[in-house]
Amino acid sequence: MGLISGTLLSFNEDLLYTIPIMLLIIPALNSLIGDLSTVLVSRLTTHLYIGTIPPKIQKSERLIEDFYGLIITLLLSLASLLFLGYLIGIISGIRIVNPLLMILIIVATILLIFFIMFLTLFIGAIFLFKRGKDPNNFLIPFVTSLADFLTPFFLILFIIIFI
Repeated sequence: MGLISGTLLSFNEDLLYTIPIMLLIIPALNSLIGDLSTVLVSRLTTHLYIGTIPPKIQKSERLIEDFYGLIITLLLSLASLLFLGYLIGIISGIRIVNPLLMILIIVATILLIFFIMFLTLFIGAIFLFKRGKDPNNFLIPFVTSLADFLTPFFLILFIIIFI
């Protein structure tokens, strides 16, 4: 996945150079979504083992609470990241092209990736748990690779669509 992600970034190098603030933010976005997804996997696994969510693909109150808690954490972290990214960009003299559009692209990217990760990890955790496997052992390495691929992919896709 890392090779594909690097190739994708390399092929779109000119596009990213036209919006230099993205080059500054991409590593932090990867880290943010990967960290929150790892927390999600751990929480799902814990809930499955202690029985607070059933090993079925169905809506549960506990799952909804975790979803809202993680989405609030994601949005607060993203706001901090955007503030720091723009502050560093201004201090270092990086040209910021249409800041509201960039914020829209970044927020849309992260929210879409979070929803994809949430569904994928929930279904994956149930599937692995039912088969007697520990979801942490399989999903944490998977989530890291998937986040490393999806973040630049959707950023570039949204940049192409909106700009």
